[in-house]
Amino acid sequence: MTADSDVVGTPALGLDDVLAGLQWRCARGEVLDIAACENRSVAAGEASAVLVTGGLLRVEDLGDPCDLAPGDFLFVPHGHGFTMRALSEAVVLRVRMAPAGTSGALGALPRRVLLTEFAEHEPMAEALLRNLAEEGGHPHGVLRDRVATLVASIAVSSWYARGCAPSRWLLRVDDPGLARAVAAIHAEPGREWTVEALARVALASRSGFAARFRSATGQPPGRYLSAVRIELAQRMLSRDGVSVAAVANRLGYGSDTAFGRAFRRHTGVTPSQWQRRRGRG
Repeated sequence: MTADSDVVGTPALGLDDVLAGLQWRCARGEVLDIAACENRSVAAGEASAVLVTGGLLRVEDLGDPCDLAPGDFLFVPHGHGFTMRALSEAVVLRVRMAPAGTSGALGALPRRVLLTEFAEHEPMAEALLRNLAEEGGHPHGVLRDRVATLVASIAVSSWYARGCAPSRWLLRVDDPGLARAVAAIHAEPGREWTVEALARVALASRSGFAARFRSATGQPPGRYLSAVRIELAQRMLSRDGVSVAAVANRLGYGSDTAFGRAFRRHTGVTPSQWQRRRGRG
């Protein structure tokens, strides 16, 4: 699982804000036995907390496909639909949830929270989730709702603490101009962004923009852009058949050498070494 320790903003306070604002209703728990090669679709609507207890499961339609082994956990907080494909006969615990209230904290959560070896790292949460799934129960029991909220909070906290969160997850930008600039960087990370160009997006002066950007993100614009590019490069290099040269070109680096220097500065290894460590090179 990709880790990135350079979380910007004010992480401890931001994480507390998110966890304090998250409350869930437990809609239903179930144990799913999925035959080898069978596809099980989960319709969009309810949030899902999924724990694999047996076999190997491939999850698709939530971004890059991910494979879950026994003890691995997936949380889909926004209720996106997805597909579970059993690569072998699999047993899956699923708890369906619904957010309670309309707290803005929900908007901070990603499309998916994926944690390998969740049962080993968070045995209490694993036991609570197992109980919710195996006992089914009344859909609106107060105690079950509180247990579901606790499981979700432990999962998000663990996801953050283990370095799985992307660098911008808790970035809080209240300035509309800065927000436009940050959005522009993420929309076109390969563009040759200068401070002047970003300041124009933000409708601000160069010096004023640079100071406000650093205050909001903890980094100058150039360093933030580089971090975004390297985070994206790591995801791209994890895919089969993707070359270092193609990634360098896609992300706006003038040469493989320039890309390699930037990648090593952020990760401590070259792009090729990073690929080999993940069995992709």
